Amino acid sequence: SVSAFLLNRSSDLEIILLAGISGTGKSRIVRKLAQATDDIDTFINDEDRWKCSRPTNFELIQVKPNWHNSMDVVGFQSNIPIPHYEFTPFVDFVVKAWCHENTPFFLCLDEMNLAPVEEYFAAFLSAIESRSIGEDGEFETDPIIKPFDSFGSELSGEMMNHFVEMGYDLPKNVETRLRKKGLTLPKNLIVMGTVNMDETTFSFSRKVLDRAMSIEMNEVDYDGFIEGKTEYNIPILTEQNSLFVNRPISAQEVKDGIEVQNVMNFLKGVNDILEGTPFKLGYRAANEAILYVAADKVVGADNLNAALDEFTLMKIHS
Repeated sequence: SVSAFLLNRSSDLEIILLAGISGTGKSRIVRKLAQATDDIDTFINDEDRWKCSRPTNFELIQVKPNWHNSMDVVGFQSNIPIPHYEFTPFVDFVVKAWCHENTPFFLCLDEMNLAPVEEYFAAFLSAIESRSIGEDGEFETDPIIKPFDSFGSELSGEMMNHFVEMGYDLPKNVETRLRKKGLTLPKNLIVMGTVNMDETTFSFSRKVLDRAMSIEMNEVDYDGFIEGKTEYNIPILTEQNSLFVNRPISAQEVKDGIEVQNVMNFLKGVNDILEGTPFKLGYRAANEAILYVAADKVVGADNLNAALDEFTLMKIHS
């Protein structure tokens, strides 16, 4: 299940594509994962938790067919009728995630390929490529919105006031980050996109697929559905939140703890098979494979062959 994948294989997740036939609960499971990890809202009991349709750490954004540039995602500065910044639900959600850095935040891009992903999500795709750990130990990326102070003192103040009006309790360090560094991506943000392939959708470019893990959800269990025992009845996961949030981003951090040469030999074998095609795996895939195998060991599964098999199924797309 997707929940088991995320919990037991919490590695270098960039974009998770949930692909398959319509009506299999792809967007529903993202909401369920947010409910299961929500340690921000107050619930009377477990039943109350699962009835919360809008947990604080969840956002569903419906992709529109007319999205063809990053402004639809990260917003833009406008001078009509007066200078102001047009914020979007995506930006609001990313800022909220910065306010709760120890809680996983799940963004669901519904019908993700109704528009070309490499066009409307260009700023995000570029930012995740720049991830690093700074000298102060902080997770860093390039900004998807430039430093707020660079817009000028008046507009910058109005931009900060927007989040106050949204009801956000901005920690001082988050406010300073927005003003001086701009809006960067937080380490606790997990982006999951639902995908349906038909005549109304766009195919994914190599740029997107190279930065994504894909899970096919085509199995339908009608008997379990009638009995209310589908795989989406997941447990509360708040005690495992650190697995979702504190993920290594570089193979160099974990390579000494796994059979790294076996992983390299496996990838070389895959590339031998793919020789002469444009689908050979590069350095990014190698980084992700090592991180995936390391995570498999951390959670106790410790099955190299199974981990590499799972990685291959999610990474090599037909």
